[in-house]
Order: sequence, then C-alpha cells, then structure tokens
Amino acid sequence: MRRNFSGCRWKVRSLNRTIRIAILALAAVLAAAFGSWFLATQGGKPTASEPPLKVRTVATQSVAPDDAEAAPKTGEAAASADPAAQAALLEKIGQTPEYQPFFDRLRTLYPGDYEAALDAGAGQGMDKAENAADLFLNESVRQLRQTRGLTGARAGGQALDHLFDAHLKILRQLADNDAALCVDFLNGAPAGRFGDFTGGHRALMADWASAGLEAISDGAEKKIDREAPTPQDFDDLEKRLLDKGLDKPAIDLLLDGKEPNPPLTDEQACHNGIVYLDALQSMPDLQRLRLYALALEVMAHE
Repeated sequence: MRRNFSGCRWKVRSLNRTIRIAILALAAVLAAAFGSWFLATQGGKPTASEPPLKVRTVATQSVAPDDAEAAPKTGEAAASADPAAQAALLEKIGQTPEYQPFFDRLRTLYPGDYEAALDAGAGQGMDKAENAADLFLNESVRQLRQTRGLTGARAGGQALDHLFDAHLKILRQLADNDAALCVDFLNGAPAGRFGDFTGGHRALMADWASAGLEAISDGAEKKIDREAPTPQDFDDLEKRLLDKGLDKPAIDLLLDGKEPNPPLTDEQACHNGIVYLDALQSMPDLQRLRLYALALEVMAHE
C-alpha cells in the first residue's frame, strides 16, 4: 500500500476502519439495549433522521476507569419505585432459572447496579410483560455497558475471548433462524420479534450476559492498558477476510462503510458479518485483543 502523498487519505481511511471495526463488533451486542428501546418504541423502526449506527468520534486512547467507576444513582428511582411492581418483576425473574447465575453474580459484584436495573425495570412496567425476565436481562446488561464498559476493555485475554465468542454464537444462531433479523441485529436495530429470539435462546443469552459481567470484573482486577489498533492490524485483517473468500466490495463495506452496488442480500450480509468476527477471532493475540478492547471502549461511549 502506498503511503506517500496519499498519506492524508490513508490516515482518514484508517480512522474510518477503526470506527467501523469497533461498531460492527458493537453491533453484535447491541441487543443489550433492546429492553429499553422496545418499550420506548413498541418495536417501531428508527426514524430516518437517526440511523441505527450513528458514528460518534471517540478517543481510542484507554481511559483509566477503575472499580470506582460511577454506578447508577438509585436514590430518586428507588424513592418512586413501586414495591408491588418490583416484587412482581422479581417473581418473574425467579421463574427463569437460566438467568439466575448472572443475576446472583451481578447482585454480589455490583449491588448498586442490580438495584438500579430493578428500579428501572419496574418503572418501565416490565413486570407486566410476559417476557419480563428477558427484558430485565437486557436492561441490566445495557446499564452495565454504560456504567462499567470501559472496565471490561481492560480485561485479560481469556475474558475478552469468551465475550466475543458469545457474540459470534448469537450471530450464528440468528443466521440459522432468520437472515433478516441477523442483519437487523448487525445494524443495531433489532426488530420487535427479537424478543422472541431472546426468550427462545435463554441459555445462549445468559452466557453472553455472564461473559460481559466477568469481563468487567476481570478488567477491574487486572486493569490492562492496551495500545490502540495499528494500521498493520487492519491490513492483516483485510488479508484474512480475503483468504476467507470475501470480495473487495464486501470488505470495503465492512472496513470502510462503502456500500456495494448492487446491495447485498440479507443472507450475504449476515454471512459476511459472521466471517468478519470469525476473522477477528483468528488473529494473533495482541492484534485481536487490541481490536476487542477498542470495540468495548466504543460501546461504553454509545
């Protein structure tokens, strides 16, 4: 690749690639926001003025969060929470054994976060929903991502690998069920029927939630500072995508956001997203973990 007089353009492309890398990895877990999104929109589509994956400029340098990272403020919410609604929500959660290890661990590690999620869930009327436990799982993960996501970016390799392996498993399951839903999930705007998927794959979703929680706990303990991904990281990733059979237009879409003409079918887009995350998994440790950490930093800013 030439990097002389075209260096400015190359640097811009590298920045775009950095953002796209993080956002596509992020898209694999954006279902964490599903609970609050679905209740707010009743499953409606995003407005044309607010695209699902709105790119924001974020720092790629690691912020130095620690265990003192702000937990949700629960005083006002707790004062207005309906005890009867909380009790009803807890009863429905208790009827979902797949989620109990996650909720027990969350309550032990971060009781303030657990109580804040419970207050939010009761305040949003989750106790009245048939799939209350599924909505509450997503609400809990969403709040953790916002308040402690930067800590997860500092986790060790084993914890990060487990988390992104859980992401990939969800994508593969979605691909087997509904390619259009898989694409919605990749684009960060899961359709209303995603709730049915969550309820039908509780063990899978519980593992994903627990993996995220354990990454946060591991990051709070290890506090690993990683460098930002390098241009060579992206060059190597592009080569792996080519080796896995993706053509140049598909790679340009994944890394630079350049839309192909004609557009990809849902089946193609879903397949390419899976190949993308699979390629990330196959990269050498240092490269892979730099990219994973960047993805989690972006998620924490969303």
